[in-house]
Amino acid sequence: MVLPSTAEAVNVGERAVGFCLKDAHGRTHRLSSFSRRILVVWYEGVISRHQNQWVKRRLAELQRTGKLKGRNYESVGIVNFHETALPGAMIVSAIRKHTRSSPVRVLLDRDGVVRRRWGFFNGRSNIYVFDAKRRLIWRSSGPLTQRLGRQLVRMIVRRAR
Repeated sequence: MVLPSTAEAVNVGERAVGFCLKDAHGRTHRLSSFSRRILVVWYEGVISRHQNQWVKRRLAELQRTGKLKGRNYESVGIVNFHETALPGAMIVSAIRKHTRSSPVRVLLDRDGVVRRRWGFFNGRSNIYVFDAKRRLIWRSSGPLTQRLGRQLVRMIVRRAR
C-alpha cells in the first residue's frame, strides 16, 4: 500500500484541491459541480465499498424520511481503480448498471490522482465531508465503529439543516 505524504493530504479545516473526473457514462464532473451545503465523498474500491455500507444506508433512510434535507446535502462516490486487479472495463460496466437505477453519482479515479491529492488510502472506505466552501470538516479511513458512524450521521444531519 502506498501511503500519501502529509503534504499532499487534505487536513480538517483545509480547502480541497479541485478535481476533474468522468463518470461511467463519460460525463465530466468537477468539485465545483457540487453546490450543496454539505458534500460527502466516499472514496472506495471493489473491496472496501462494503466497509461503511451501513452508514450509507442510514443516510439514505434519513433522506427518504425527510430528516436529511436533499437541498442542502449531496453525496458522491469516487471509485478507486487501484484497489483491485479487475479490469477497468468490468468495473465501469458494473457502475453503469448500478447508476441506471440509482440517483447516486459515481466518478472514476482511474489514475489515482484524487487518491494522491486528497490523501485517500487503498483498501479502505475513505469518507470526507466538506462544507459549502469545500473545507474538510470530517475525515475517516477504514470501517467506522457504531459510535463514530452515529456521530458522523448526526453531524451531517445537523449541518445540512
